[in-house]
Amino acid sequence: MQFNSIPYIILFPLAALACLIIPKKLRYIWLLLVSFAFYYTGSEGSAALLLICIAITYAGAWLIKAADNSLFKKILLALTVGSQVAILFVFKYLDMTLGLLGSGLRFNLILPLGISFYTFTAIGYLIDVYRGSVEPEKNPLRLALFLSFFLSIVSGPINRAKDLLPQFGFEREDAPSLDMAKTGMQKMLWGYFLKLAVAGRLAIVVDKVYSDAAAFSGLEIAFTALAYLFMLYCDFEGYSQIATGSGYILGIRMRENFAQPFFSLSTGELWRRWHISLSSWFKDYLYIPLGGNRHGKFRKYLNTFIVLAISGIWHGANLTFAIWGAINGAFIIMGQILLPVRDKAAGMLSDNLCKSQASKAAFDKVRGFLKRVGVYILTSYTFIWFANKDVKSAYLAVKGIFTRFSLRDAAGLTGLGLGTFNLCLVLAMALFVLFCDRAAYRKKCDTPSLVKNVPAWLRWIIYYALLTAILFSANLTGKEFIYSKM
Repeated sequence: MQFNSIPYIILFPLAALACLIIPKKLRYIWLLLVSFAFYYTGSEGSAALLLICIAITYAGAWLIKAADNSLFKKILLALTVGSQVAILFVFKYLDMTLGLLGSGLRFNLILPLGISFYTFTAIGYLIDVYRGSVEPEKNPLRLALFLSFFLSIVSGPINRAKDLLPQFGFEREDAPSLDMAKTGMQKMLWGYFLKLAVAGRLAIVVDKVYSDAAAFSGLEIAFTALAYLFMLYCDFEGYSQIATGSGYILGIRMRENFAQPFFSLSTGELWRRWHISLSSWFKDYLYIPLGGNRHGKFRKYLNTFIVLAISGIWHGANLTFAIWGAINGAFIIMGQILLPVRDKAAGMLSDNLCKSQASKAAFDKVRGFLKRVGVYILTSYTFIWFANKDVKSAYLAVKGIFTRFSLRDAAGLTGLGLGTFNLCLVLAMALFVLFCDRAAYRKKCDTPSLVKNVPAWLRWIIYYALLTAILFSANLTGKEFIYSKM
């Protein structure tokens, strides 16, 4: 069941209402039932695998806790984490690995819904128990809810036990409350706007061009590459806002997954602001255990590259994802190496061109703008590899940009599936999203929170405008969220 489906829009309010009526001590049982019903309807029979993952996690955590020998603890951790990795590998990467080895054998296993997310959630929990940062959950039903929570199992955010498990007791005064419910509805409204009105329209262009990039001009492919990154952001941030907003209505706070990434001044900063629950997971459970930045610059760069490469592979069993991760790792490393040179060159240029503090401030603003544009363009290039189904298709798209690019083809942009009106409309909505994100970036808050600080009359105008844009995009409700396929 997708968040943008009619059944979810109808059934979620009923589930939330029942959660208010049910006694606090029993709400987690209700949410567990809802979670398994939600998962079962879209899992194509893979709910049994989720139960196996839950059983391994529950038993493994208590065995790790009970072990009184450090070596035995490590062995138990390796076995339990290894079993989760094995489950993920078999169902997601086995056929790809057999293909790379030249074997004609294929199992064609159906990829279980949300397996990349619930296995990582389980691995993080087991490592936290091993480190002693959390106690093993005594109640197996609460642990089952933590791993199968319907608002995060499909596409995250990847939750941490210390953040989410205590909330299933509903012991806080504000869980749930009218203020939380209002915040949740604001977040959901913004999420549906991003997904349906913006991402839904941009997807029309992306699907058309990337289905056969060789048939389009370099300018059209370049526009599509820029549009894809923005579409992916609106699609995934839309999902994340609907998920966290639904959680607020239930009285549960989950971590934000994005923090205005397109205002980053470097590719490294962008990845700290993009898919935060995953990037922070890799930092805590892979980058730091590998040594982080504690053993010199070479090891720091190597660890960064390893993490980005594995992050690419995590996204899918396709060579294009590995290339995407490796390119991003290389860009981050090059950015860190060249930073002192760039800063020195910019300082010299500023000293030569700017004779006053005002002109230097203007120079810094222009430089900041150009850096952000550069980060967006570089990241858009990497996502050409992410978006295409195979290396050949991605290569043809990249080749087309560099060999068939001409500004004279600008008129062809209206023929990419949207037409003149919808193209202008989606570009205007994209600028509106950037304007709102910029304001939230300055205030260091999530974007939907901005409406809390505007007059009531303007707030309602914004609500009606967003709702109108959503309703006029109702024909796009069936489009799956991109990360639900990961």
